Amino acid sequence: ILTWGDKSASGVPFQWAADESNLSNIQKNFLQISADGAAIAEDRLKYVRGDRTKETQNGGSFRDRKSRQGDIVNSEIWYAGKPSSTYAYSSYLNFVRANQSREAMLYVGGNDGMLHGFSAVDGNEKIAYVPRGVIPNLAKLTQETFNQNHEYYVDGSPMVGDVDIAGNATVANWKTMLVGTLGGGGKGYFVLDVTSPSASFT
Repeated sequence: ILTWGDKSASGVPFQWAADESNLSNIQKNFLQISADGAAIAEDRLKYVRGDRTKETQNGGSFRDRKSRQGDIVNSEIWYAGKPSSTYAYSSYLNFVRANQSREAMLYVGGNDGMLHGFSAVDGNEKIAYVPRGVIPNLAKLTQETFNQNHEYYVDGSPMVGDVDIAGNATVANWKTMLVGTLGGGGKGYFVLDVTSPSASFT
């Protein structure tokens, strides 16, 4: 599960760190409600990641969930298999050959604060991304009143395509890029390199 680190100005693991190597202090503060402290804010981050130990049904104070996967409302699923554009560049043809066997993926936005990428082969989640634009509202997901006051997060539909990111038509510069939007979750978009979706992520 990844996000955007304000301090590092790069993609970072969506995990708590004592310093600002992952989330900045400002981003961490958004996970507090009424200044209830860093420990509870960290628990909220773990909740968003899927930890259920602090849910009310398990003796905690966070909202109960029937599933770790949040609701999908307006986001349409995008299927991404091997590269399939019709660029005539020899460099692109080499890119296609190099990625013929990569795993097919399904990408969709969820109102649990994440863009999700699932294997189209076995359904296992391979990657998730928490856009920086939804971080200020993530704490609301843990409130027991959320079901009666539902909000949207990553509610837009993702799109995937192949791009020559340097414009010089060499094979190393072809990438498969995903563009996602927040939709009903706010004004914003994000771009991810999904060339190798089976790669290991933190």
